[in-house]
Parts: sequence; structure tokens; C-alpha cells
Amino acid sequence: MAEGRPGKLEGERAFEETFRRYYPGVVRHLTFLLGQRAAAEEIAQETFLKLYTEPPPRPENLEGWLLQVGSRLALNALRGERRRWRREERLARGPEVVPLEETVLRRETVRLVRRALEALAPRDRLALLLRHTGFTYREIASALGINPNSVGTVLARAQRKFLALYRAELGGGDGVP
Repeated sequence: MAEGRPGKLEGERAFEETFRRYYPGVVRHLTFLLGQRAAAEEIAQETFLKLYTEPPPRPENLEGWLLQVGSRLALNALRGERRRWRREERLARGPEVVPLEETVLRRETVRLVRRALEALAPRDRLALLLRHTGFTYREIASALGINPNSVGTVLARAQRKFLALYRAELGGGDGVP
């Protein structure tokens, strides 16, 4: 065993103490977010598993880190539940019958949107796609390698360029949106 480094048993004891100390607060916080104690306990276990497998680089504010990780996991679970609920509801309603005209219009719109996106600079295209899929400004900044304070400006400019290109495609085609 290396000097200054805790052994496996000591590390497990420290983790167990951390678990006992913070678990009740994490469960309370998650129960407030989710509204269900059982779901909160499940997410809390995931949170502590993440702590065990990928501890924070700086453990000064361990409780804050645990609450933040737990909150993210809870929000992901809520999103997944919402998607599952929508899927089940669509299945319960049965297949959607879409008139042929509407199908043609949708396909044409998709084609025009794709062409406008392809005409954008790669950074603008990526910024719009990331934002449209639900990424935060901070995540977009990280993906693009830009300052988080610049994301709003980049998105606004990209959106204006996209709209201009889309309208040009719309006007340059056969008039079908």
C-alpha cells in the first residue's frame, strides 16, 4: 500500500460514512423534486454510485455536488418518464391517419429545413441543433468551444441566417412550404 493513500478498507469506510451522512438529505431533496419517495431513493442510489465510480475532482462541497448530480439524474428520469408516457398515449390512440396532402407538405418542409441547415456554417448549424435538442447555453458553449456569454449572440445570428436561407429556399422552390 502506498504512503499517504488510504487502503481499500479505509476508502470503503470513508464512503460508508459519507453515505450515512448525506443520504437522508439527498433523498429529502429528490423526494421534493420527484414527489415520490421510492423514486427518490432509487435516484439517490444512482447518485452515490456515481460518487463511488466518478468522485468529484474537488470534494470541498460534497453535499452540493451530490444534490446537483441527484437533481440532474432526477430531471433525466422525469424526461424519460414523460417520453414513455407520450409513447404509450400515442399507442393507445392507435395509428394516426395523415392525409396525403399533409404528408407531402411535411416532407417538403423537412427538405427545405435540411437544405437551409446545410447552407449554414458548421458552427451555426451545430448551435441551432444543440439548442433545439434541449442543450443548455453552458453545454452549447462547451461543445462549440466559445464563452458561455457569447452563446445567445451566436444563436440569434444563426437563427436569423437560417430564417433568411429558409425563406430563400421557400421562395426559390415551387411555392410549397
